[in-house]
Amino acid sequence: VQDPLVHHGHYFGHVVHSFCNVQTLLTNGMTLMDNLEERGMEALSQQERKESTVFYELLKMVPQLEQRLMASSEEEVVSIAELIQKGASSARADDMKSMKVAIIDWITPKDQILNPHIPRNVKTGRGFHYECIGALLCPTGYNWENVDTKAKLCSGQLQVAGDQWPIFLYANYTYDPEDLWNGFLQSGLLVSASTQHSLLISS
Repeated sequence: VQDPLVHHGHYFGHVVHSFCNVQTLLTNGMTLMDNLEERGMEALSQQERKESTVFYELLKMVPQLEQRLMASSEEEVVSIAELIQKGASSARADDMKSMKVAIIDWITPKDQILNPHIPRNVKTGRGFHYECIGALLCPTGYNWENVDTKAKLCSGQLQVAGDQWPIFLYANYTYDPEDLWNGFLQSGLLVSASTQHSLLISS
């Protein structure tokens, strides 16, 4: 029988924080909870406030979690964190598995088929090596239609920097070099991904 903490962790991973380190969250959250009485919320740094918000969301989701943490030893807190983490990691895996399949439909032009075919259950062949996907992953500032650029991205000769956003993040897959925030995070792909995520939460 699965521990209820795994179930709660799964929901927490879907709704609140997919990439949370639960053990760190619990340890820091319990420390912040003690400090809040002395310092008050206003004295916390921005990072501490953010972490505190996530921690209290978790406390609200899991019945009796606060009391259980307060009565637990360090080893027991670690065990609690591992169970919640297991659920959160499972939620993230569900998201990735679902989107890996669905994204094929999202990038296929209406009433057309992808050629060559992309299997839904494998990741090989995707990325810059596939024309349609490469065009979406192409970083802003580069022209995917440029043969030299395309070859260098495919070979890895052209390394994409962390601050170069892929074009698929922008509305209509276009960006304004004079205003990089214009249309950012407003693409149809992201809307589809958000919808898919919401469906997983409600299922």
